[in-house]
Amino acid sequence: MYITIIEDWELFSRNISKKLSKNWFNIKILKSFNDFINENFFESDLYIINTSFKNNFDIITFLREVKNNNSPIIIISEINDIEKRVSSINLWADDYLIAPFYTEELIAKIRSLLRRSYKIHQSSKIIYKDLIYDITNKIIEKKWKKINLTSRETQLAEFLIFNVWKLITKYQLMISVWWEYDLLQISDNNINVTISNLRKKLWKDFDLKTLVNKWYTLYK
Repeated sequence: MYITIIEDWELFSRNISKKLSKNWFNIKILKSFNDFINENFFESDLYIINTSFKNNFDIITFLREVKNNNSPIIIISEINDIEKRVSSINLWADDYLIAPFYTEELIAKIRSLLRRSYKIHQSSKIIYKDLIYDITNKIIEKKWKKINLTSRETQLAEFLIFNVWKLITKYQLMISVWWEYDLLQISDNNINVTISNLRKKLWKDFDLKTLVNKWYTLYK
């Protein structure tokens, strides 16, 4: 899971980076708007931007309008300015945090936004190989027969089907499928058992590969 921090106060950004890295995030730090624009554009899963930049709104506009990037954006500011907060949200930022703040609060906001960004906002059926997934009713069928899955197995199948061909990390599975739990409560065994049960029930119709025991990808 990749997060880009755009912040000119180096000590501040390094402290945040260290704490986020301990929560399995990959962090990229940029110090200015020019660094951001001149950097070979790498799409992150979430952006943290300090409003002290006079070009901070240009960064948001660049992401949303130029790059058509819909990754969540969190604005950080030392000033509790209601006009700036409203302007940022109206300009497609997703959340606003006033410094000083507890890192735990930032992490909670990050997890919430990432869960939301993976949530499916559709009502339809999709076809994966010989399987039909009814998004509205959370049912998987094969040849018009319902396959009995647990709620967790259904959540896992849905997430993987909507991310077919993508490399998925264990962390992404955790925050998307086991979203109501604290990360420390989720063991590798929880993930492995659920994946194993899903493979058994869907058999060769579910071509899920495990890479180096930490990446997953669903082939089609």
